[in-house]
Amino acid sequence: MRGFLSVKLILDSCAFIDIAINAPTLTRNAISAFQDMNNELFLSVASVWELGLKRSLGKLDFDMAGAIDLLSQNGINILDITLPVTLLVNELPYHHKDPFDRIIIATAKINDMGVMTSDTIFETYGLEIINSRAR
Repeated sequence: MRGFLSVKLILDSCAFIDIAINAPTLTRNAISAFQDMNNELFLSVASVWELGLKRSLGKLDFDMAGAIDLLSQNGINILDITLPVTLLVNELPYHHKDPFDRIIIATAKINDMGVMTSDTIFETYGLEIINSRAR
């Protein structure tokens, strides 16, 4: 991952949280990909939505304002949910049932991106994966 080539990566919600809190479970590959200035990192607005929902339901104690600061400080770009993404979500096989993850999968496919995730189901969609957590 390090070096001359630029890689476009979208982080799933869990990978984003792990990076935000510098989780000890982060893999070396995930840390390297995050720190490599040649890489372009993205977060779907769907992840912001998902984290906000979980926080409002009391399922997640996470500083959203701090997370948004982390985004801007580290050049992580927010991607909107576009019409082509929503159309592809409807065409994807139902290996994954989580609607937020399906949006991330479709976004990665439409934008030719890899995905940083610990969710092994993402691999069934033929995406390049950087595992974010040691198993």
